[in-house]
Amino acid sequence: MDKQILYIDSDIASYILISEILRNCNVKITHCKCGTSAILLFKKYPSFDLIITEIRLPKANGFTVLNEIRRIKPDIPIIAQTASVLDNMEKRCLEAGFNEFVAKPFDLNEFTITTKKYIQKEKNI
Repeated sequence: MDKQILYIDSDIASYILISEILRNCNVKITHCKCGTSAILLFKKYPSFDLIITEIRLPKANGFTVLNEIRRIKPDIPIIAQTASVLDNMEKRCLEAGFNEFVAKPFDLNEFTITTKKYIQKEKNI
């Protein structure tokens, strides 16, 4: 069965790039353009295996997404990604509880390795 990724980013080009990078990884990617719609979708369908979210989002930022999704499914891996690397963003994200931080523009190989680390784990039964 394919792993399911919820990808949250208002930038369509980033979504297309991620889809292309992960094309051969047996994943199904669902895309949301804003934090609020992602939270609502996750509340309705909490079966995702991995969340990848931009920090700077319309309506609800990545930190809000992190907190709301963790209330529903505390152990789900959530990767932060952003071009906003000022103000110790990586440190802020990791301290807030994100599993990983990926700065944009990202190294394609590094991104793939980071993502595979979470989607290749077997689910606990």
